[in-house]
Amino acid sequence: MDQNQINIFFKRFNENLRHNPISKFDKKNFKFKPTFIVALPRGASTFLQQLLISSTNIGYISNIMALFWEKPELGAMLQKKFHKNGFISSFKSQFGNTEGIFEPHEWGFFWRKWLDIKKSDQYFNKKSNINWKDLKFELISIEKILNLPLIFDTAYSNTYFDGINKHLDQPKTIFLFRSPYSVCNSICKARIIKFNKLSTFYAAKPKNFNYVKRINNPIEQIIAQVWYILEEMLESMSKINKRNYIKLKYEDFFENLNTTMEKLINFTTNDFSLISNVKDFPNFKNRNNIKFFDNRYKKEFDFFFNKYFKGFDYNKI
Repeated sequence: MDQNQINIFFKRFNENLRHNPISKFDKKNFKFKPTFIVALPRGASTFLQQLLISSTNIGYISNIMALFWEKPELGAMLQKKFHKNGFISSFKSQFGNTEGIFEPHEWGFFWRKWLDIKKSDQYFNKKSNINWKDLKFELISIEKILNLPLIFDTAYSNTYFDGINKHLDQPKTIFLFRSPYSVCNSICKARIIKFNKLSTFYAAKPKNFNYVKRINNPIEQIIAQVWYILEEMLESMSKINKRNYIKLKYEDFFENLNTTMEKLINFTTNDFSLISNVKDFPNFKNRNNIKFFDNRYKKEFDFFFNKYFKGFDYNKI
């Protein structure tokens, strides 16, 4: 079977699961506050999650659990049975996708179902009819099975931040930032690799995407995409109690990995029983140091970056 056939099989499998109830858990509230990662596209959220699941006991959506988006309890049970304490990630990913049954997954099918999003390239639906009560219950059921605090890495945590914060008991949030210049460069490179051209849109969209998509110049469109998502992140961060979030920068992991991991674990689980795994991590390459995607566009890129980010000081975040 090729990958497309496998995807079709699991789609049909989940359609059948939808109509087969699983015994419900008598639990109305989270035992632990869940954590959501809010980050820019190409902002290293997969990397952050791989670091975290390799250095503390935390519940997360693995590739095996993600296969059962209609009945995540089944996936959670499989993960609970076969996942070994002390798992260390391969720290490999490509465009947010990972390989290996216990590597993390962004779980797009699940979030689109519950957030009433019709298409995979849609990130916000103003007319979403969301059953927050049942969504919360699904997440509580996963927590109940894993008996661990949960973490979620999904691009929808940015566009649906207000609803998540209101209806999921004011969860914890990790605001992960990365140099906007490097993010824009990375998205340009990703468009070339995936589509062999710059003009095809890629990755998460800001709420005002209808405006962004009308920008004809693809370089400007990418930089506007990052600017407006960054604005949304900063606005979301300003709305919530400081005790409910931490802010990290991708660059922090290269300046002092141990200190950054201690801060991250203290905020999410306060379980340091696996922190010694950090010494076995490979030497990570700082992807901010990759070459510019195409020097023929450098002058144009710098012009538009200055247009949007002039006066913005990344160091002050």
